[in-house]
Amino acid sequence: MQNFELISNFKPTQDQQIAIDKLYEGLNVFKNQTLNGITGSGKTFVLGNVINKTNTPTIIVAPNKVLAFQLYNEFIDMFPNEFVGYYVSNYDVYKPTYFNEFLNVKIEGKVVVNKKNKILRYQVKDFLETSNKAILICSSTILFPTFKDDIPESVLENKSYIIRRLHEEKSKQVSNFKKENKVDEANRLENHINHSIDNLISSVDKDDVYFNISILSILSEKLKDFYLTDYFKNIKPNLFIDESHLSLLQFLALPSANKKRLEKLVSKGYYINNVIRDNILNLKQLQKNINTTTYVSATPSKHELNNSDQIVELLTRPNNLVDPEITIKNENYFGSNKMVDDIIDTTLKDETVFINCLSRKQLFIIGNLLNTHNINHEVLHFKVKQDKRKKILNNLRNGNLKVIIGINMLREGIDVKQCSLVIVEQASRNNFLRTKSCLIQIAGRASRNKNGKVFMCCDTISSSLADAINEINYRRNIQLSKIDLENQNKFHILTS
Repeated sequence: MQNFELISNFKPTQDQQIAIDKLYEGLNVFKNQTLNGITGSGKTFVLGNVINKTNTPTIIVAPNKVLAFQLYNEFIDMFPNEFVGYYVSNYDVYKPTYFNEFLNVKIEGKVVVNKKNKILRYQVKDFLETSNKAILICSSTILFPTFKDDIPESVLENKSYIIRRLHEEKSKQVSNFKKENKVDEANRLENHINHSIDNLISSVDKDDVYFNISILSILSEKLKDFYLTDYFKNIKPNLFIDESHLSLLQFLALPSANKKRLEKLVSKGYYINNVIRDNILNLKQLQKNINTTTYVSATPSKHELNNSDQIVELLTRPNNLVDPEITIKNENYFGSNKMVDDIIDTTLKDETVFINCLSRKQLFIIGNLLNTHNINHEVLHFKVKQDKRKKILNNLRNGNLKVIIGINMLREGIDVKQCSLVIVEQASRNNFLRTKSCLIQIAGRASRNKNGKVFMCCDTISSSLADAINEINYRRNIQLSKIDLENQNKFHILTS
């Protein structure tokens, strides 16, 4: 199989080339490695150049669909003559069924199918049936079993077996509930199984038959779970985990969270015992079918650092922009007239301000403050719809929006070169939004502007904030030293 062909008008910088060479060498000798690359350093371009040197199929995992789609477009541009696949969840909305302890009731799940994503998934599967030469952009859906096309036929072919097993489970589990005087649970389970059997016999509701979790759990006794990595025949792909400090949280949380959810539903009589299966892969299980794993992050966590055979640093940017200056402001600055003045001064320079709050309540307080000063702004939080969010980001990038207020959404994925000021509320607060990693990511939003600066609002400096500032200053010193060296070399050339 020939190497992947990268097409680009750009050439790697010296620092990028060093990273490319080290990572490529690592693919051949290490099981795990990490690219510690700052925001704006060209990590995606570096990965493309590493992949360009190989003929090994590649999977790149992103922590969410927004970043996955961004990577998908970037890799299509870099590899126009190769198959670049997009393999994310079929659903725009996926809310699994769960038991609400407070209400003491089962809350039915909700799904909204994304037809385009479904088609793109099938394109990936179809391609892999005939060739392994693929670059696949994925989300955490890679951890889940993938339904093979023959699931409906398998249900029909094994109908008598499934019905017999459902009767056996009903007899056993209903009896156990009754022994424990759990009458409601016994009745629920009996009704659930009877309904499943009736639909199997009559095949009235195909969706109820083919995607009934109890039916599928019985069918799985005969059918092996099938995952995306199983499509790669006789070759193990290389795995790149983008924004690994976030992606790995999903790898760690998803299997156990899903198991706890199902255990609660089973204990209440909504499903049969068989649905409790460890069929969502954890990282170690995924890596059994992987050649080499490369973690990619601007703020790698302890997991990556402790489990990598080599750490490759990429701490400079091709455009020589340096990490932003960090200034400590007291708590009273946040929401003050002085803050408003600084925001107005920044926008008058045709630059953008990101205001990072800790809560939606504070977000709207700041929004009202800006309204009183007729400062045009938008807010970003989890309840903002996807279409509105895209519109906000487009307005940011084309310069029509100068001020944005948000919470956790002002970390990764929002790269706006006009952003020259980031203001952070309660920067020393001890919670998951103010860890060292989060603070570095938040500050990174101002790293694409030569005037970039960050105001950390706090009355005392926490250990997380101190560590974040030390790391940012460490990177700034390396970046400034590189610029000084380049300027000295230019001077010597001019005067020689």
